[in-house]
Amino acid sequence: MPRAARTEPTLTEWAVLGLLREQPAHGWDLARAFAQNGDIGQIWTVSRPLVYRAITVLRELGYVEERGSARSATGPHRVLLAPTRRGRQALRRWLAVPAEHVRDLRSELLLKLFLLDRGGSDRKELLRRQLDLLARGENALAARIDDASGFDRTVAVWRLSSARAARAFVETLLDASGGAPVVYEAIGHVRSAHASLDGMPLQPAADDSGPSRIVLTEPHRGCLVDLDGFSHVWVLAHLHESVGWGDTVDPFLDDEPRGTFASRSPHRPNPISLSLCALVEVAPDGIAVEGLDLLDGTPVLDLKPYVPLFDTPTGPVSAGWFTERAALIFERTSDMRFRQRSTL
Repeated sequence: MPRAARTEPTLTEWAVLGLLREQPAHGWDLARAFAQNGDIGQIWTVSRPLVYRAITVLRELGYVEERGSARSATGPHRVLLAPTRRGRQALRRWLAVPAEHVRDLRSELLLKLFLLDRGGSDRKELLRRQLDLLARGENALAARIDDASGFDRTVAVWRLSSARAARAFVETLLDASGGAPVVYEAIGHVRSAHASLDGMPLQPAADDSGPSRIVLTEPHRGCLVDLDGFSHVWVLAHLHESVGWGDTVDPFLDDEPRGTFASRSPHRPNPISLSLCALVEVAPDGIAVEGLDLLDGTPVLDLKPYVPLFDTPTGPVSAGWFTERAALIFERTSDMRFRQRSTL
């Protein structure tokens, strides 16, 4: 039984069409571009027979046509090919669509960015669409981790980690400053009595559960030298149970939405927490603190000593909308609104 004719080109066929959009070329030149040391070979290496096969398919689809010939010093004249109007329209549509899966970024997205750059086209719109797709996929992956166990959870964590790395890559490309990706690693993890978001204190001042520990990983334990001379320490942590963010949030201490940057909600563009804790003990493998509003297992990013001269404001102090609401932290506790399954 004959196979149905394909209507959607492969990546190789799209790439050939993209190169031909720049200028007419013959198969030999195209094959050289796809070699390992060729212009496009660094992204997508293809053998010469497959390049010629791609040309045949594109001609069958009506996406390329002959545009004259070029002299050859070693044989007959070579046929020059160029996209048809239909081929150019199809290529424009394909270049505007983000890669559907994270695994396709290494091939499909890079090919599209390569062709857009070579064609002098703006790539920002494609990157914005890719970022939106990745963000939605990341939220969906994060929601599955709570329900996964065993090796299924291992796979889910791998996929979520890959999605976050991919998002960081695309965000870096969109960053006009051209800086390197912002990537941090945990220096340790929290060991606290707070096993669930539900019922956890809202701020360090409301934590009466007793001392918590921050256990550092081996490479970072030497950084604890001289910390035992301080009474308090700033703890910077990654709120791993918080995924997604919006312009506004529904804060625990108020009954109306507030701007995200005017709140202390864990749902932030970068879910980083800052807690000022009393330093109880410095041990070889970490520290014990009191007044820590973090879940057990929270990744810790940094520790900084509290220095009154540096950390106390010198001018008038105002707490904004918190002025009439801050004392509620001793009456209210956290709930599950900011758990991983949130779709904000």
